[in-house]
Amino acid sequence: MKARILVLLLCLTPLSQAAIYRWVDESGKVHFSDKQPENNATAQDISGQLRPLNNDSSTTETEKLKTVFPGETPEEKAFNARQKAEQEKQHLHKQRDCQKARNQLRVLRGRVAFEDSEGNEIIISEEERQQRAKQLAKQIQIHCS
Repeated sequence: MKARILVLLLCLTPLSQAAIYRWVDESGKVHFSDKQPENNATAQDISGQLRPLNNDSSTTETEKLKTVFPGETPEEKAFNARQKAEQEKQHLHKQRDCQKARNQLRVLRGRVAFEDSEGNEIIISEEERQQRAKQLAKQIQIHCS
């Protein structure tokens, strides 16, 4: 099976190499094509003079770039890791604050009894309760969406 594939590939190889022709027309304009000109112009096959254009030089080019741009230093890696950890910490803190605000809003939407720092009940009107709930909902929408 492998031998058949190899023979097939060897047979197709000459078909994949196209000739490149160069010629000059009557007005002195230079032309390049993969087909010979139809008007009996003398075309020169320049295929052997061209170097391959689609060589994969990515490995060598990458190695050259690594010498110029060595990448992150250990200090930069540590700095980036600290920044990422700080961002995650801030995100968790924001999530926790948003959850607290949502809980307070849920409480404000029901029957509410407020107490001052000494434990005495504070009486508020229904309008004030609704206003506090609207303000808290607005803050949640701004900061937690």
